[in-house]
Amino acid sequence: MSSSKEKLNIIELYFRRAIAENNFSNLIVTVSGGADSVALLSALSATRAKLTALHCNFHLRGEESMRDQRHVERICNSMEVELLVKDFDVEKYMSDNKGTSTEMACRSLRYEWFFKIAEELQADRIVTGHNADDNIETLFLNLMRGSGTTGLKGMLPDNGKIWRPLLNFHRKDIEEYLEEKNLQFITDSSNLSSDYRRNYLRNEIFPMLRKRWSGFDKALDRSIALLRSENKVVQKMVSDNLPEEGKPLASSKIINFPDPELLVRRFIEPLLPFTTTASEVISAIRANKPDKKTWILRKGSLTLQNGHLFLNPR
Repeated sequence: MSSSKEKLNIIELYFRRAIAENNFSNLIVTVSGGADSVALLSALSATRAKLTALHCNFHLRGEESMRDQRHVERICNSMEVELLVKDFDVEKYMSDNKGTSTEMACRSLRYEWFFKIAEELQADRIVTGHNADDNIETLFLNLMRGSGTTGLKGMLPDNGKIWRPLLNFHRKDIEEYLEEKNLQFITDSSNLSSDYRRNYLRNEIFPMLRKRWSGFDKALDRSIALLRSENKVVQKMVSDNLPEEGKPLASSKIINFPDPELLVRRFIEPLLPFTTTASEVISAIRANKPDKKTWILRKGSLTLQNGHLFLNPR
């Protein structure tokens, strides 16, 4: 078992090495005031990278939202990190975008702002505090939705725009680090409620699984790593068989692919298809009828004609 001092050294050493290896010099750090984001800011401030912290105030929890903002202001001030704060009107966004949940509205608003600031400041990466526990939760949530390797591989440590260095560490590792550094963090009261699916897994399901299987976290970390590796192979094979953007996909290429339905699913993903759309396309191709066939999807339409599958985005 690693001591807190060793955990501190491991986390900060990992951050320094990663920044040096990737030549990062200008980073945007998202800071909510919770344990993950405070540890993230602390470990990054131990490097030589230029940091700009971003904090979102959604004003959904009254005085608690202002408490979070004040805490982030104190933390950033103590670490001498520049802080930008953005106020959001979530109810207006949801009114303008009917059918959007509060959770999705907050996500859309914050990432739109993050990307805007990253472009303005020419930042190397947007850095978020997602940890290994978050990745396990994501795997389970996507599994319940009926996902393939794309969803089950979890979040990537670095997708070229967003860097998630804490994906290599579990929540208990982060809390040990904060204790050793004597850093205070705040807890969002909504995280204590199991009404949200992610919180239900975190608060109710995972404690039972960890009690029954002592190697739960290591096993799931390993599964995510394997799924991520295998997804790279699948993605490469699919990409090699997909046409250039805007071009149709030949029916012959679909039928000759090892898994025709997989190729169709990846091709029509931008249109947000329904769960049965890909199988319906395969059936229509195999029926070999000359009639034009069209599917109306969430983000446009799909047309099968003259031996080719056409995407018609809205």
